[in-house]
Amino acid sequence: MRWYKAYGRTVSGSSALYFAKPQTRPALPSQLSSVRSVSQPTNVIDLTADGSHAVGRGEGAYFGKRGSVVTSPDNIEVNEQEEEDEEEAGRPAKRARITTDGFRAGDGDGNMDVARTVVAGEQLPSMPKPNVSSIRTVIGKRRRVENAGARQANGIQPPPMATRLPPPKNVADFSPWTGHHPEDVLNEAVVKAGYCDKGPSVNQTEYNSGKPTIWTNLTAKNNTGLQMLSYLFTQVMDKRQTLGKCSAPSTFKPPPRVTVTDTKREAWLKDLANSDIQLRKQSRTIPHGIRGKLLMDQCLNKDIPLQRAVWLAKCVGANELRAFKRKGVSGVAAATGESKWVHEWTVHVEQFVEGVIESCPQQDWQLKMTYAVKLATALYAEKLLDTDHYLDWIVSSFHEANIDRLPMWIIMVQIHWKDIVGFLRRGRRLAESILERLHLIAGGSQNVNAVLKLRLQKLIAVLAVTSRGCLIIPATWKKYSYLLAPTTPPASNDVLQSPAEHLARRNERLVGPVSKTPASTRGALLQLYNALDTAGLDFNLEQLTDHCLCLVQDTDQLVPALLEWASSPYRHGLARVYLAAKLISTLRKQGHNTDAAILDYLRRPVATPAKQDEHVYNVIGELVRLDAFRVGPYLQWVISSGAIYGPPEMQRAVGLLASLPAASLPVHLANLRQTLLDRIEGAVDALAAAAPVIEAFKAAITEQTVAEMSDLPQCASLPVKVAVDDYVRRYTRSMSKMPDLDLTTFCILRRFLEYTDDIAALAELILLATQTENSLLLATLADTAVLHFEAFAAFGQLQNVTDAIIERYRVLRSQQPLDRTLILSLTGLVHLVHGPGALIEYLTSDLTICEQLNTAAICSPASDNLIGMHAASLDSDEDTDAVFASGNTMDDQLLQRVFMRVLLRADKAGSRSTEPTSKMSSWLNQLRIVGGSSFDQLVGSYCRPAIRGAGNGINAANAITGLIATGCLSLDRIIEMAKADSGAYAAKLAMDLLLSPLVASASLSSLERYGYLANQRSCLWRHPETVTRLLLTACERADFEVTDAAVTDLLVAYTNSRMPIVKAVFEDASACGTLPARARGLSKAILQRGMQISASEMLSLQDIINMADPLSIYFAAGELWWTPRHQSAPTSGTDGIAQTVLVEAIQSGNIVWPQLLGSAVDEPTKRALHNWAQEQLLFAATRAPLENDSHVQMVVDRYLDVLDLTHHAVRGEDDTAVLVALNDRLRDLERQVSSAGIDVRADRDGLAWQLRILLHICTLHIRPPEAQSEGNRQARANLLMTLCSLFVHPRIQTQPSTAEHIFDLASALSESLPETALASIARATRTLDSRVQAILGDVSAATDTWLALVSQVQPTGGLTAQQRALAKHPSAHAQLQPGNSSRPGGALGQASSSAAGSAQQQPRAWPLTNGAGNRVAGGEEKTTPFPLRRWEILPDPTPVMGENDTSVSLGLFGARRV
Repeated sequence: MRWYKAYGRTVSGSSALYFAKPQTRPALPSQLSSVRSVSQPTNVIDLTADGSHAVGRGEGAYFGKRGSVVTSPDNIEVNEQEEEDEEEAGRPAKRARITTDGFRAGDGDGNMDVARTVVAGEQLPSMPKPNVSSIRTVIGKRRRVENAGARQANGIQPPPMATRLPPPKNVADFSPWTGHHPEDVLNEAVVKAGYCDKGPSVNQTEYNSGKPTIWTNLTAKNNTGLQMLSYLFTQVMDKRQTLGKCSAPSTFKPPPRVTVTDTKREAWLKDLANSDIQLRKQSRTIPHGIRGKLLMDQCLNKDIPLQRAVWLAKCVGANELRAFKRKGVSGVAAATGESKWVHEWTVHVEQFVEGVIESCPQQDWQLKMTYAVKLATALYAEKLLDTDHYLDWIVSSFHEANIDRLPMWIIMVQIHWKDIVGFLRRGRRLAESILERLHLIAGGSQNVNAVLKLRLQKLIAVLAVTSRGCLIIPATWKKYSYLLAPTTPPASNDVLQSPAEHLARRNERLVGPVSKTPASTRGALLQLYNALDTAGLDFNLEQLTDHCLCLVQDTDQLVPALLEWASSPYRHGLARVYLAAKLISTLRKQGHNTDAAILDYLRRPVATPAKQDEHVYNVIGELVRLDAFRVGPYLQWVISSGAIYGPPEMQRAVGLLASLPAASLPVHLANLRQTLLDRIEGAVDALAAAAPVIEAFKAAITEQTVAEMSDLPQCASLPVKVAVDDYVRRYTRSMSKMPDLDLTTFCILRRFLEYTDDIAALAELILLATQTENSLLLATLADTAVLHFEAFAAFGQLQNVTDAIIERYRVLRSQQPLDRTLILSLTGLVHLVHGPGALIEYLTSDLTICEQLNTAAICSPASDNLIGMHAASLDSDEDTDAVFASGNTMDDQLLQRVFMRVLLRADKAGSRSTEPTSKMSSWLNQLRIVGGSSFDQLVGSYCRPAIRGAGNGINAANAITGLIATGCLSLDRIIEMAKADSGAYAAKLAMDLLLSPLVASASLSSLERYGYLANQRSCLWRHPETVTRLLLTACERADFEVTDAAVTDLLVAYTNSRMPIVKAVFEDASACGTLPARARGLSKAILQRGMQISASEMLSLQDIINMADPLSIYFAAGELWWTPRHQSAPTSGTDGIAQTVLVEAIQSGNIVWPQLLGSAVDEPTKRALHNWAQEQLLFAATRAPLENDSHVQMVVDRYLDVLDLTHHAVRGEDDTAVLVALNDRLRDLERQVSSAGIDVRADRDGLAWQLRILLHICTLHIRPPEAQSEGNRQARANLLMTLCSLFVHPRIQTQPSTAEHIFDLASALSESLPETALASIARATRTLDSRVQAILGDVSAATDTWLALVSQVQPTGGLTAQQRALAKHPSAHAQLQPGNSSRPGGALGQASSSAAGSAQQQPRAWPLTNGAGNRVAGGEEKTTPFPLRRWEILPDPTPVMGENDTSVSLGLFGARRV
């Protein structure tokens, strides 16, 4: 690499470094670099520092340590040798290479060769006298330098770029050094005056000043020399103007067309294709029958040169257009006919190009395609096509082209790129087509179309940089926004925004108001609670904490919000307690002061229900166990504030004392806590209630009996549960030292830990029990994990518990026989945690193997002697056991008898089993093994009628729970049967099976009942939509309790975590007319959880809206949603009440009003609110400039949100009145902006705020109504005209953001108007702003009309003979007033719009003036347009020459337009 080339590339880039260049004399031209001047020494190389260091031939750029250019007077720069001579050692030193640090480069070992050695400079020798012989010696020794990057030197031959002169000089200023040229001889004259080819003659005075000659005449007193000089110049200008005007109409006649034979036509076309035959010969006549697409096909097939093909097209087109005149048609009809013909010709060109593109596989397709594209482009460049139709055709063809033809259309688009994107409507269509292609490619194979994708992305990048307005696509932005997403983090400064961020901001400004929904207008708290409700099972705690901090940055607000969410009556489950505790613990680890936030929350004087306070205490107790809350400062505050004896508002903070886990406190804090509790009246007595529960626990451990939940106190307070939990935790920790944990002990510990709601300790117990070898214990561990999976996930232990159980199963699988109960329990756990996958397939395979082994175990002893079972009586359990002991086979009749007997036995009172496996389970399993497929059919044949209510005297609930608990039937199959039945009884039975904890058969063991509860929990989690539909269907039955706690808890959980599903189910039922009226009791029952009202008390709209907050908004909105559906005949007063209540909520600043408005209000109320908000905003926009008041701005923003959320209610209606009002407001605002009193900053800010309101309302009306009337179209056109006028206002341009908003809005509004309307607006505005022309289209006068035809108007009378003579002889008029310095404005003032004229134009007469020099009326010249017809501009003259015909481009005469 040569350094001077590298330097040239560096400085030409976008990040070039510019260095200070010393003042040097200019370098010699590169072509004359080998030519030495006379004064240059003959044998000395100039190394002075003041020489030129410009990068050129034979020169190098040196870089110092910091990249600066330095001179090297001590180094000799030697020209580079040819590449083939570089390796020869005998050559002189080559050019030295310089590194970026300013050091010369060497070889890899660090050795410097001779050519790269820096030699110290020596004193320059004295300049010798010129000597011809020495000069020749030096020239002979010079080596020829070849440089591929520069021009080659010509030696003593003149360079090609030299100026040629007539002989004998031949070349200007070229004299190689020979020693004999007069220039080489230094004498006194040459030294003083320089050398010139031709010396001055004696009489030549060009070298003297002309001032003494004319100065006297110009400065003399009473001299008319200056006036005469001015008059002469004016005469010259007038004469030039006179000769530059066309005075005769066009007499152009195209070459005539004659009818010839096909042979002559082919011969003529072949001659036209032959460039050796002059075009003048061909222009005599043109064969008839060559037109349209056939003309271009002939040009393509004959390979006619491009210019001749265009000439032929012009000749044919000119004849076709002149045919309209010969038909006697003129005026508008003729213009219409010509336009129609040009349109048809354009279609022929398009068909020609399409035909060539479609012939892709044929031979020589590439050459044909090149010719076709060049021909079409040449016709377009000559303006022989309908421009709009042609460009629209290119864009539409690009959009419709298949993937194989797309590259060709990309080329067509790139050829006409500037014209396509110059009109925003067309450019926007192109941008959407490109994005659609990228969208399709992104959804397909990435590798197949990688090159095409890259090319399309480059086109989008070019649009984003050069024509960003084409990418303002509000109609399709939501679909393609991901393709334009920025790849870098967004910049905080608007100036530093990337094009992608800029486009996203501009599109969202147009799309946001129209697409705004209640979900997108949620407040920070509502977003926080939604994130917590939908966290799921596999959330990342750190990421969730960071997300919460992003929504609510202040910890003093975030921690109370978490406590409110964990204790709200509108949430359900223990998972929220542990999730809130983990989040607060993480915040504390990150350095946030969570203790102070918790204490501030407890000190709030707010009256809350005791149940809600207990949940808060649970969160704080868990924080104490996690060592994330300091109890010492809390106890100090209790002592110092006297809260124990304080008012009732402080008892909320005091109640935490009894709920603190004493076992997790240090001894001194536990003693201090107990001391404080002793001072609280009744606190010690309340804790004494824990003693019986602890005694029951001791008795159960001693007797090894599992206590039933009904045997324990059901209304125990939180302090009692905490005391019991501390004792059970201590016992559990002592059990950790034992080698193994038996099944009964685990069940006892689990029962009491569930009673105290300590799920964290239960997770530790499960991890401790996973080391067992008992398969039943491992199965109940899996059921326990399923029953509490949400709490385990919130605490972060679900994955650990699942992995531990699965790992233990893998060990036991290889040591023990496969257990069916364990496999079923593990399958339910894995399916819940991991979903379908390889592990499910693994367990399914094990279950199949287990079934085969059990079948073989029964059949193998009797394989040689099969004995059939028989039964005389089935009245007792012993009779049933005898049946199974009587043989090893069973017929279908006996199978059915025994099956029905077992189901009757299921609900037999007093037969609760105390063994791990009940008799019922054993019998059903034996029937399943013996019966095989017959048993499965028998189960199905029983369940289907039982679901419909035909139980045959058998309790269907007990029977089905028995089948499910023993694994003979799945609960999923039951709910599918109930869904298929679609009956109210089946739905109620399914809901009982899913929700009731007491529905399990009394004949089942405790482990089997617990497994059934796990199946309930799993099914509810996996089928929310089906369960919700069954719930609505069950509400049709009067005996279904809609206010049951299990039902409301289920609906609360579904509404918070699966809101879209629940909403869709209710709306679908309402649309189908299957929504039962009793279902409204569901929402009312949920609202009663947080309101102290009775079940019979009615809730008013005011009450519902007042209690709505971020935690209860879904249920309040649900109650409002029921209001119009519950009324059989809605009255007008109801809508008015709803509107009034909602307006009050909006004005009061209720943070959840968007959700109430979006999902709980009927359409008439929304339309009324929309009109109300629109009136308020229009009134605000017409007021005096608003003050800089944040409250006023907040209110206006709230009204804008109301307008956005309710706009869909009026979408499609006629909005003409609104558009007219907006147009009037904008015009008034434009007048205010134009007034002189807007210099005050407050006034400017107020007007900008009003303009923002009006533009926001305009954004909502971009899309036209479905049935657009002519009045609406005219209103839109007027609004667009006003926006364009406002956009070009100078004061608006000083605010780039506002101007950009107006531009985007006008561009989007123009999409709803036809192009004819846009053209009318463009002609009315008459603006030269290119941005407005891009919106409306360029309708300026064509460049072909710049010429004018001049004709003199004959005076009608009133002129004297002298005036008529002056008109004919302008020179006489000039002689009458020789000293007049002020010429009349007639000659210069009557300049037409033309700037050129014909060379054969006749001189015209001067304008007539009277004796005073004023122009005489009636003596003017008349100018008419002289359009240059594109079809008549031919490169060669036609056979018939007219007066105004010329072969020279008329543009040459456009130097001066007058």
